[in-house]
This record gives sequence, structure tokens and C-alpha cells, in this order.
Amino acid sequence: MMKPVKTGEVLPNIFAIATGMVNFYLVRKNQKYIAFDAGASASTAEQELSKLNISPDDVAAVFLTHTDSDHTGAIGLLKQAKVFISKQEEQMIDGNTRRSVLLGNNKLKCSYETLDDGSSVDINGININCIETPGHTKGSACYIADGKYLFSGDSFALKDGKAKPFTAFFNMDGKEHRKSIAKISSLENITAIFTGHNGYSEDFAKTFQDWRI
Repeated sequence: MMKPVKTGEVLPNIFAIATGMVNFYLVRKNQKYIAFDAGASASTAEQELSKLNISPDDVAAVFLTHTDSDHTGAIGLLKQAKVFISKQEEQMIDGNTRRSVLLGNNKLKCSYETLDDGSSVDINGININCIETPGHTKGSACYIADGKYLFSGDSFALKDGKAKPFTAFFNMDGKEHRKSIAKISSLENITAIFTGHNGYSEDFAKTFQDWRI
């Protein structure tokens, strides 16, 4: 089910960066960038960014949807960026909650700030709203940029243009995961959705038509 998109500008001023089987995304404004996740590999991210003539130092902030290693791999490359995670995701990296017996513990080797559910922060003139969507990890979150672009990480998968639960093996709580997809489906004014492993959609209604109550 993993079908990331190729590196490139997918919508005006929104760029997908491909690092193996996962994308992270950049939103550009005033010649600076905000990243949503950080991919699986710093070296691959650096190569892909260079294709777009984007300097890692021009990334002002990174909003992590969760702290699995395939979403944090290039954090060290983005040296000028402030890093944000949801408040509930902090337990995944401070030793309080183990990812799983097989996957071990998540790690995040940088300073970071935490965001509460529903809180927002303004970075370089772009408003970012944090929406907690637990299930894949305890503190998984989506972020809404400028009130209309949703960056969802692994909070759901896309298949044939519709939202589906992410691969069950990787979800910490399947019941909570499904509740979170239903929560996402109630959002309004979203014009595009960007996932970690399944590309993006510009049809919010179709994507979540099976989840709305």
C-alpha cells in the first residue's frame, strides 16, 4: 500500500521530498520552508533537496506527525529548523512508552517544542494547527497549514483515493487509530491532504466519505 510520490512541486509552493518509501513535505513562503516530517534518511533527503535547489538551512521549522525513525531521519540535516511534536508524542521519546517489542524505543536527538491538541503556532507567516490523532503512535498528530492543507503522516493510508487504516502491525492501538480517522473526517475547509506513504489527494470529501457519521 506504500506509494510515495516523486520529489517535486506537487501543488504551488508545496513540495514532496521522496526518501525511499516515505515522503516528507515542504511549504514555501517568503523564500523559507516549513517541513512536515523529515523522511527516512538524511543523505537521501539532502540529495532530493538539491534537485530542487533547496538548501536545508532554509527550512525554518519541522512539524513531526510522530517520531518513528522513517519520519525523523533528516532532522540532523535541518540544522536551522525549530522542531515541534504533539505533547502526547513526548512519551514515545522520553522512555515512558515503548514503541513495541520488535520496534524498540523511538528517539529524537534534538531539542523540540510540544503542541497541545488544537493549539496553533505561526511560523514565517504560516499558521499551523495541531490535531492529535493517536493510534499509530500514542501521540500521532496531523497539522493543518493555512487552514486548508492537511499533513497526516501515518494517521491513515490512502487507497484508491479513500482513507483506510494504516497497516495494523505498525499501529499501537487500532481502535484509537480508527477513532482518529473519524475525527479527521469531520474537519472542514481542507483542500488537500498529504500522507507519509501514499501520496496526496485534493478531494477531501471522497477521501473520507466512508468515515463520516
